[in-house]
Amino acid sequence: MDSIAIEAFGRRKHKLSKRQKSNKEGQDLTSNLPDHVIGHILSFLPTKEAIHTSVLSKRWMCLVTFITGLNFDDRDFKTIRKKSFIAFVDRALLHWNSGGFQSVSLALLDTYDASCIKKWISVVLNLRIKKLCVNLQNELAVSSDAFYKCRYLEELVLNRFAITVSSFVCLSSLTILKLSRTKITWDSSNESETLTLNFPALRKYETLDCSWSGVKSVTLQVPLLEVVSIKYTSNSRDSHVEIKFYAPRLTKFCYSGFVLDTILLDTDSLASADITLYNNKKSVQEIEMYVCKLLSINPESLKLCVCIKQFILAGSKDPFAAIPPFGLLSYLELNFVGCEYLLSILLKTPCLKTLVLKVIYFDGMLMNFATVPHCLLFTLKVLKFKKSVGHERGLSIAKYILENGQVLERINFCLCSQEAQEKVLSFKKSSCSVILEFSSEL
Repeated sequence: MDSIAIEAFGRRKHKLSKRQKSNKEGQDLTSNLPDHVIGHILSFLPTKEAIHTSVLSKRWMCLVTFITGLNFDDRDFKTIRKKSFIAFVDRALLHWNSGGFQSVSLALLDTYDASCIKKWISVVLNLRIKKLCVNLQNELAVSSDAFYKCRYLEELVLNRFAITVSSFVCLSSLTILKLSRTKITWDSSNESETLTLNFPALRKYETLDCSWSGVKSVTLQVPLLEVVSIKYTSNSRDSHVEIKFYAPRLTKFCYSGFVLDTILLDTDSLASADITLYNNKKSVQEIEMYVCKLLSINPESLKLCVCIKQFILAGSKDPFAAIPPFGLLSYLELNFVGCEYLLSILLKTPCLKTLVLKVIYFDGMLMNFATVPHCLLFTLKVLKFKKSVGHERGLSIAKYILENGQVLERINFCLCSQEAQEKVLSFKKSSCSVILEFSSEL
């Protein structure tokens, strides 16, 4: 019996070796995959190229019907006329009108008739897709009804749209919303000028250079929202809108740009915040109030960059006086901050564990103040300088924290000269276990 088993094993091994050898000699392994798997792979190709695979064999002629996503990009039609691209999209959407694909991407860098684009979007949404991405070169005006009646839509990405909202908005299945260079106008006779958007399943909200018109206040009811990212690259807007997020599960908040809108967050679960403000026409006092409102969200991790020199050098004696204590903050990254302001922030962060400093403005030196921040005595373990620390203000911060940081474990100095290294090594250290690291790269 054992000899029979050994002989059978030898035959199977020989067949396996022969099959592997055949594969190495050029056998088409892809064609051995199930139809639905090949169709899913083809969905990642531009639709034009996916259709071209039908010439490979008789079997591949039918595989395009298993495609789960369509990708139309007019850059793939550089050598033919615009009419040919329009005809291609029309035929493709007609062919898959009863298909079961889940996503559609439409990238149009050329100029097209608005009615043509609206027709494509309408056909696509009627297919009950889950993901729609439309990237336009020229702004397209549409009604919110074109999207908000689609109950199956889970991800919506729009670039260069002008959307008119005429009523209460609710997308019950939407989990991701990304808007770029899009203007949203509320067409309503409601004197309160308050717009409410209800996204019960939304988890990620991202906007880039988006604006609101015809409304003074926007309320987003988003009980499952986890990430908010709002960015502005220009300061050309004059209108001001108050945006309120009711998001009890919000964990990450990012704001980058100019002081254009008032952002209010109703949440207790925020884990990290990344705030970058650039110079604009706002007064120092307005900027101080804006920073205080954004920082009142009290996260565990914070990156703060205020790229306004006047904000650091002028204004009130303590611009962070209105900020409540950060009872949860364990990680803090600061850019464009002065020495005195740094101390005022440290006094409000009793649980801080990691401090990262970039550009430091000169507004005085850190001296031996009567009150040592709680974090230096009990929690601060890591200090990192992302820029050169050879200047006096940087060395004064290093000296102050070394002398008062009783639980400090590591300080990293970037681009530190030999002279600066010798000064740092000569400083008195409150923690006997602290390690000083000197790196030559950012």
